[in-house]
Amino acid sequence: MKPEFHFTYEKDWLTAPVAFWVHVPVTGTSEACDPPAPVAVPHLGYAVLRVEFESHELQFSALAQLDHFIEVLSRKPLPTSRQLASRRKLPVGPNGHWLSRLPAELKSPRKREKLVQVLGAIREQVAGPWSNQSLEPTRVGRLPLSAQLQR
Repeated sequence: MKPEFHFTYEKDWLTAPVAFWVHVPVTGTSEACDPPAPVAVPHLGYAVLRVEFESHELQFSALAQLDHFIEVLSRKPLPTSRQLASRRKLPVGPNGHWLSRLPAELKSPRKREKLVQVLGAIREQVAGPWSNQSLEPTRVGRLPLSAQLQR
């Protein structure tokens, strides 16, 4: 199955599994985050990128989340969810971290390499429109043949 992606609009940007771990609240402010939280599109909600990779759907509500996901999966060796969870400095256990919830078959070195390449190609296609908030909610994208990995 070829990787596909599309955008939907959701009421809450925190529904993306990576969101809580990427957007850390700035101390002394009520809503500011670092990196900044996504901005809602009036009357639509928050743009959520949905990537279908094999039999799995991955969701990202901000470009920073996609970048973090790619960066973590690119590491050799893969960091533990305990290491990543400790960066949030909250009493949230590592079992709740997005990496611990990622299906095991996507964590193998071969699969991660393929997934990182696919997500990088998708990022190139969506980065401009996503940051400009000029997305169509039902647009389905497919990677060009040249961007796909050979099995």
